[in-house]
Amino acid sequence: MVAADFSWPFTHGIFLRSPDKGKIKMSSFFYAFLVLLLAVPGVAQAAAVGKFTQVAGEVDLLKQGKLPAVPVKLEDGVEPGDVVRTKSQARAQITFMDDTTLTISPGSRVAVESYMYDADKKQRHGVVQVFYGMVETVVNKILQAEKPDILLKTHTAIMGVRGTKWYAVLHPIATDVYNEAGKVCVSNSFAEVTGEVCLKAMEFTRVAFNMPPTVPAPATKQDFLLLQKQLATGAKGEASRRGLPGGVGGLLPPITQLQTPGIVNPDIGKPVPPQSILPVIAVTPKVTPAPQPAPQPVFPPR
Repeated sequence: MVAADFSWPFTHGIFLRSPDKGKIKMSSFFYAFLVLLLAVPGVAQAAAVGKFTQVAGEVDLLKQGKLPAVPVKLEDGVEPGDVVRTKSQARAQITFMDDTTLTISPGSRVAVESYMYDADKKQRHGVVQVFYGMVETVVNKILQAEKPDILLKTHTAIMGVRGTKWYAVLHPIATDVYNEAGKVCVSNSFAEVTGEVCLKAMEFTRVAFNMPPTVPAPATKQDFLLLQKQLATGAKGEASRRGLPGGVGGLLPPITQLQTPGIVNPDIGKPVPPQSILPVIAVTPKVTPAPQPAPQPVFPPR
């Protein structure tokens, strides 16, 4: 039997033997330390929600988003709060506990904000933040959820899915979303910018800063072949010269004009290209009535 010794002052040993009853006692100091260890968040190691199943080139990990960065190896675990960085000639893939895969292109920075999967209850909730670069997401298990159970956030867009395969390409002023299979719903990252589009298979949209998504446009197999090349190598050759996507008739500015960090052109600070001439979805603006002035008292003439 183990009993806690709450006598004052605190004893200095970890375990003490009581001379009268022969019981082993735990010191108050050590008991308080154990309580603190279990109660303070972050003291105990968080459980891994996925692992690295592909690592090529220089990839590092910021545990809980903090320095120092540690090099990533195959089978290394990923925990909520971790930030993944791929250098200009590197790529990585994370496989989460539900077999969802997140493939990260060269020159990217991605954070796993949270991830939960309960196979017995058929519940899942994941949030991933992409700061810059490009990712491919493949959700293999489709759960019957009322709302999207995986969210991917960028600086301009939020993507919610239940089961699909799609790409997100970040530019300084916009996010391009290409849906290859399944369904993904896209909106602006700012709640005050209303409007949402739901992409079907082989469709594309762009979400510019402070703008609703563009009207879904068709994407071609050639577009996805170029995206695969961009995902693997950064596509600084033919794909960047041609621009993406080819399936929307060349209406978008070429990727080389957008200077995507670490993917096509790492230089930032050049003139911002003209806004895409793709039409955005129609959104009914929210009009707040102007406050009416308070009635002024009327005094009878003297």
